[in-house]
Amino acid sequence: MIGQRFREIFYFWWRHLAPLFLVVAPFALLNQAVQWWLGPTVILKDDTINSINLNSTLLVLMLRPLADAVIIAQLAFIQAGQPRGLLACLIPALTRLPALLATYFLMGIAVSLGWLAFFFPALWVYARLCFAPYQVLLRNQPPLVALQDAFNRSQDQQWPLLLVLVMVFLVALLVSSAISTLIGQILGNGLTGQALAALVAALLGTVTNVAVFRFWTLSQQPSS
Repeated sequence: MIGQRFREIFYFWWRHLAPLFLVVAPFALLNQAVQWWLGPTVILKDDTINSINLNSTLLVLMLRPLADAVIIAQLAFIQAGQPRGLLACLIPALTRLPALLATYFLMGIAVSLGWLAFFFPALWVYARLCFAPYQVLLRNQPPLVALQDAFNRSQDQQWPLLLVLVMVFLVALLVSSAISTLIGQILGNGLTGQALAALVAALLGTVTNVAVFRFWTLSQQPSS
């Protein structure tokens, strides 16, 4: 089953690269513009983290729920056979933004508590709650109800979901790192190279959104 889900996810992602790129590219460039303006989120010294730019980091984190919501809306439109433009995906995301911000905040607290326990519990908590933004945006549920519903819906498929999320994340990370390195070698570390690398990383990152969407869709089907 794991192999089947893995193939389904990448097949769906590959078939719909264009509409996904359409909604993810503006946010990737916006995040990059924020870091050009306020400085990088992480300041390195001798290839190690020296400090964190709080202003840049907070603004990027605030944009993340909106960016994810736009991707979720596009995935729902694609599933219905009608991919839409950025504005059509942005409207429902903005409408539900306060609830989404609250949902991501509560998810962040839960995952952070998992980190305090150990690395694996944090991943497990994320896997159990990752349906919540989909419930908020596509089922119009309030944050606490969405989190509880997500936890219940992920019960039966928690281990396949966790494994697939880790697998697709690692694949996307490795491919993104390889392409970014190649871009750096060809274009250097200028604005053009940084923007192109950010676009590649953002598009590959949508594989994780597709993975969650696939499992969420299965969770909506009535049990036989």
